[in-house]
Amino acid sequence: MASYRSTFFSILLSFSLVMSTLHTAIAASSSSSSSSSISTKTLNTYKIFIKGYCSSTTYPKNCYKFLSPYASVIKTSPLILTRASIYIALKETSKSSYALKSLSKVKDLTHNETLVMKDCLENVYSSLYRVKQSAMSVKGLNGGDKSGDEAFEWSNIKTWMSAAITGYTTCTDGFGEKIVRASLQKTISSRVTKAKDLVSNALSVVNKFTY
Repeated sequence: MASYRSTFFSILLSFSLVMSTLHTAIAASSSSSSSSSISTKTLNTYKIFIKGYCSSTTYPKNCYKFLSPYASVIKTSPLILTRASIYIALKETSKSSYALKSLSKVKDLTHNETLVMKDCLENVYSSLYRVKQSAMSVKGLNGGDKSGDEAFEWSNIKTWMSAAITGYTTCTDGFGEKIVRASLQKTISSRVTKAKDLVSNALSVVNKFTY
């Protein structure tokens, strides 16, 4: 598990660099909108575009909920929307990992619960690393070449994100093998499900963009 811990800290160190791309764009958009003031009609057009793109995802309402606040940045760009969906997935999966790490330190865990948490964290750290790989990779893609080197990178992103989803599923699979109190199962499942759903949505967006 030590290797996953070191990986986790490595992810956290580079996380701010990954998110800075989206945040910089948001700041620029805010600055621009103060002078040109995006009309309500235009903003609604952007949100309609996002809703339409999200309609083909696994969890469309969740997709729209997390992406619509960035409508003024995404506008009607499939590439920016795809990047944003991956960055947001990374942000939320990182938060979920923090929560599970804190939960693993609860003192009244039984032996079985400790084992389940250990296995879960290993899978969650691995999943988080895969999402981080995807975020770092998509940062350098422009969507213009879907048959050469970029196609290979998009394929890697799909593989990494699929593996991340599997990791989250494997985490909760441990409930059927060892006795874990219902309240703990519920807490773990809520954190894992949120992360898995966002990664699943991001993968759906990637699949649509590269189709």
